This record gives sequence, C-alpha cells and structure tokens, in this order.
Amino acid sequence: MLGNPARILCIGKDSGLLRSRCAVLEHAGYHAQAVMFAEAENLLRTEEFDLIILSAILSSEEREHISEFIGGSVPILALKKLTFASELLADIEQRLRQTKQDSVA
Repeated sequence: MLGNPARILCIGKDSGLLRSRCAVLEHAGYHAQAVMFAEAENLLRTEEFDLIILSAILSSEEREHISEFIGGSVPILALKKLTFASELLADIEQRLRQTKQDSVA
C-alpha cells in the first residue's frame, strides 16, 4: 500500500473479534483501531477515520445509532455475517476505492 495507510475503526462488542480483525487489517497495511460500541462515540468525537467497520453482532439499532452519529461523514462497512479475511479485505478495498472516486467526481 502506497502513501498513508487508510485509518479504519472497527466497532463491535466482542473484544477478541475486534483484536483479530484489527490484526488482519494491520497485516494488510492499514492503520486499524478497535473500540467497543459503548465507547465509540467518544472516540469518533476526537479522531478521524477513512472507514468504519461495524461488527455483524451489533443490533440494527446500534448500527443506526452510529450511522446517525457520524452523519455520513465517513463511509461505513456494516458486516452482516462472519466474514473471512480475504472477503473483508476485498470489501474494504472496494469501499475505499468507491469513496475516493466519489470525492474526485
């Protein structure tokens, strides 16, 4: 990955899953940070991210809460099921590429 790595925030409720997801992302060259759902708002107030990943175990209300809190300022990848590393990385690349194209247009 060239240039500055994308900053990705993983939000969920299972610290083990969040740690492993961030390890996969870091290994792929991203700057990844994990936060439990209960602390997400505080972190989002003080730091900026290029992409937010919402865990599949978050309820629809929790996902909606985060979406409304950020107000469309950051793209969100909401996982719907257990996602293998290769699929996750492909989804991230696609979302980041789409965001970059949208900002150029």
